[in-house]
Amino acid sequence: MPSLVQLGARPKQPPRRPGPEACLPVSLDEARERGWEQLDIVLVNGDAYVDHPTFGIPLIGRLLASRGFKVGVVSQPRWDEASGLADFAACGRPRLFFGVSSGNMDSMVNHYTAGKKRRSSDAYTPDAAPGRRPDYASAVYARRLKKLFPDVPLVLGGVEASLRRLAHYDYWSDRVRHSILVDCPADILVYGMGEQPILEIAARLAAGEDICGLTDVRGTAVKFRNDAQEGWRHLAGARDREEIRLPSYEQIVADKRVYAEFSRLYHLEHNPDNARILIQEHGRDLVYVNPPAPPPSTGLTDEEYELPFTRLPHPMYGEAKIPAWEQIRFSVTIMRGCAAGCSFCCITEHQGRDVVSRSEASVLREIESLKNVPGWTGVVSDIGGATANMWHMVCTDEAWHARCRRASCVYPSVCEKFGTDHGPLIQLMRKARELPGVKRAFVASGIRYDVAFADEKHGDEYIRELVANHVGGHLKIAPEHISPGVVKVMKKPAKEMFVRFKELFEKYSVDSGKEQYLVPYFISGHPGCEVKDMVELSDYLAENGWRPQQVQDFTPTPMTLATDMYYSGFHPNSGKPVHIPKDADEKAMQRALLQPHLPQYRELARSARRIAGASAPPRRKVPRPGRAPAPSDSFES
Repeated sequence: MPSLVQLGARPKQPPRRPGPEACLPVSLDEARERGWEQLDIVLVNGDAYVDHPTFGIPLIGRLLASRGFKVGVVSQPRWDEASGLADFAACGRPRLFFGVSSGNMDSMVNHYTAGKKRRSSDAYTPDAAPGRRPDYASAVYARRLKKLFPDVPLVLGGVEASLRRLAHYDYWSDRVRHSILVDCPADILVYGMGEQPILEIAARLAAGEDICGLTDVRGTAVKFRNDAQEGWRHLAGARDREEIRLPSYEQIVADKRVYAEFSRLYHLEHNPDNARILIQEHGRDLVYVNPPAPPPSTGLTDEEYELPFTRLPHPMYGEAKIPAWEQIRFSVTIMRGCAAGCSFCCITEHQGRDVVSRSEASVLREIESLKNVPGWTGVVSDIGGATANMWHMVCTDEAWHARCRRASCVYPSVCEKFGTDHGPLIQLMRKARELPGVKRAFVASGIRYDVAFADEKHGDEYIRELVANHVGGHLKIAPEHISPGVVKVMKKPAKEMFVRFKELFEKYSVDSGKEQYLVPYFISGHPGCEVKDMVELSDYLAENGWRPQQVQDFTPTPMTLATDMYYSGFHPNSGKPVHIPKDADEKAMQRALLQPHLPQYRELARSARRIAGASAPPRRKVPRPGRAPAPSDSFES
């Protein structure tokens, strides 16, 4: 029997939008309203201030505040001399240090396309306005801050710092650049997700230590003055880890084979259990990289994501739209890090290879709390992370892990020691969608189907559960390529695994009575990929009736294995030459072969087929389904 409606009852009011007092202060005036005459820490950020746990600076800021530190945030400061650098001084002189990040992306990736053309929008800025941060933002911010406050310690962090902690090839300037520590006046660099190093730095500075003495913090890098007598050793102190001397900056600039060897060496040192200290000379300077910080515990990770975030942009932005926030506002992060180590991906280099997961109870509590966020409609846009189906998947043998130096737990095959049980994840997904007020709970993050296949007990059940209940019409999947030689260089699963997953996806969609579609993502121009490989991929797409709407030309980002191949021309692991599509004509042909159906690419795609000696494109082999619904980023059912 339906419940009776009480006459005169007031309709339920939507959650009230919180004011500035619910966020960290963005000015000294706001700090003084809280009774603080001086802040302990000021975090300078290249993104707009969105108080959501998927944004790095707010997450670090909230964590520091939970430990009793008075923290302020300066977002997207004007850096030109005409501004008088007033934005950098908005929160005054901090008692302990300035923290600097370019934002959730490397500023050059944020600004430029793979073709080095300036982007017309910035998803991390109000109303997507471009130009609100400088190129190489972290270094620029550091220089401006040191000009204003030369005696205040300065800590670099975030993605840009992580990927540029050593000498690196920079695609946008087409040269090998110094470590960012050499190019800017930072006192210490935090790499990785950074919560444990930053808490240690804050605590030790608060206890009265000098920033010059913080040379032994795990997950950090520092710069010393290089000299033949190694006078810097008294600052470094005694260590319990072996050191490895990387080829110097001058050596890797002079010889690309040496650069490839440099890449091989530093890619071995990612395991916190056995990573060695890295030392690299840059002329008169020496960069000293401590081993990675151990992954945070589940308890600490739970604590971080359950801090009192408003999950909203700061009220100072009014009604402006921030696209990056619009996309993730009702997403829930369940894990970080990725054990895959794909050649082109920087997730492992920043978040780490060890998967860090939250507890089931913490995830469910966060989903339940979404009802208090303005705009909530009952739809969780994503239950995921770097790789959605690696939740709580770690090495099952601690002694083995202590010795392991594999760059990937899943390539060339899933390691027998890597736990692949999807059973707990299936239970989490079921509980999430059964919570009161939850209409749908989608998985929009990437998944590794090879990891699901490795789980003989629950892998098939996971795929069935995913397809039947957690796909919003389209499932984005990233095979990246299907040619054997290319996926080997990429360190991605073979074509046969993608075909198997596609068949299961289609079967379970039919079984659940749903019209659903895979949206596969592919890369052109990747190291190791020739025109003939792109013809093979183009033919596969034609046979399956796929006409990709979004494709990606390979973009070399600092510190990835594929970028090091792109620059050096050699595979760092084997030392053998690798084909690099650098010629503009070849890159254009590879790109055209991904979308030969578009008028602007037809003739170029035909030319590419002629050069590869390929015949006409094949006809579609699979039946054409009914009209597919347009892909949506709204995640509404």
